[in-house]
Amino acid sequence: RQFADSKIEFPRTGSNAPFVPLAYMGATSYGSADVDGRDGGSLEYDVTTVSQYATLPLLLGERDALIIGDYLSWSDFSVKGEERNSFDVTSVGLPVGWLRQIDPAWQAAAFVMPMGHYDNSAGGSWTWQYMGGVFARYVQHERLWWAFGFYADIAPGDNFYIPYLGASWVINEYWTLTAVMPWPALLYAPTRDWLVRLGASPSGSSWSFQPGSGEAAINLDAWDFGLGVERRLAGNIWLSAEAGVGGFRGLSLSG
Repeated sequence: RQFADSKIEFPRTGSNAPFVPLAYMGATSYGSADVDGRDGGSLEYDVTTVSQYATLPLLLGERDALIIGDYLSWSDFSVKGEERNSFDVTSVGLPVGWLRQIDPAWQAAAFVMPMGHYDNSAGGSWTWQYMGGVFARYVQHERLWWAFGFYADIAPGDNFYIPYLGASWVINEYWTLTAVMPWPALLYAPTRDWLVRLGASPSGSSWSFQPGSGEAAINLDAWDFGLGVERRLAGNIWLSAEAGVGGFRGLSLSG
């Protein structure tokens, strides 16, 4: 109600698709992946991840909002190969974001998320990486908006910087075409209680490890391609099931 009474504008077209989730809990399993090493060796690994995140938006005035949250995950790596043992990684993230409504057509936003990883294969040490970005959203008309920005990921031994461009088009109340990276998809919502999603999303299953120093980092350059079905259980609570293929995955072991 406070946000509705503020000057902050969210998409209010006649689409049946639900709003972006403010919290979720889920589990993901990736089947065997074959990795070829630079030394000519190879290994095979499975990954099972249980993760949770939640965000709390706080109104700071008529045009500004603060978003704080948490991210928790546990990933179990079942590695097969010569002299390789299975291990798991616990990750904790603390996202903080800011949103400002500049005028009815423009919004500005920024976020940072320090993220820690505990790798039990390296003697129990924590490694930190930092994600962040600045963005702007322009509403061309009530069914089409554009997003621009810059994203950075600073991790042990591997920093990642990329400009950002995205868009979302509500074709009608049933169909939405979204090119908002990193979740490009075609959405079909026949009613307000069902959603079918065909598209891509970052899988977070590309990792790098330095077992000698205990450094671990997750890389968001791995992708999932597939189909998801969501069903409203009650109120704003949804259940989702997805299946597909994970691509561009990698596992880097150095040291």
